[in-house]
Amino acid sequence: MDSSADLPPWELDDEKLMRQCRFEAFVGSGPGGQRRHRTNSAVRITHLPTGITAIEQSSRSQRENRIHALRSLRHKMALSIRREVDLATFLPPDYLKEYPGLRMSPKNPLYPRTIALVLDVMKAAHWNVAHAAVMLGVSTTALTRFLHDDHLLWAHVQKKLAELGMPPLRWER
Repeated sequence: MDSSADLPPWELDDEKLMRQCRFEAFVGSGPGGQRRHRTNSAVRITHLPTGITAIEQSSRSQRENRIHALRSLRHKMALSIRREVDLATFLPPDYLKEYPGLRMSPKNPLYPRTIALVLDVMKAAHWNVAHAAVMLGVSTTALTRFLHDDHLLWAHVQKKLAELGMPPLRWER
């Protein structure tokens, strides 16, 4: 039995994730010079089961654009796909102890997992940031900073709060 069958798509290794995706290379547009506009260096990766797409064309290298597109795809999937969390039995995963205050680089391979975990816990806590922070073992300020430091994550949470008629989060440094 394949243990990856239970994993969310953002946690699959690159090869397994790519088997679930359509990969397209195309000639990029925008600034970059002739070399960029004559090669199929831009990439589009679409995760077929979810329809989530990531496009990257900032580099002249198709390989580099593929790496960045996969990172972006994992990020978008972690923002979009929710899993149920039972707060009565929830314990923060051990790996979070290595990142006090949820300070983690977006390039860290654990970053999509952490985004998904935070959003799953927030959903279970009815989008109450203070309650979610307690469940995750961090301060409300640390959780708010984690959300704020990722503009897509921040916008996602603010949109969800607005949909629920809740006041927006504020961040002051």
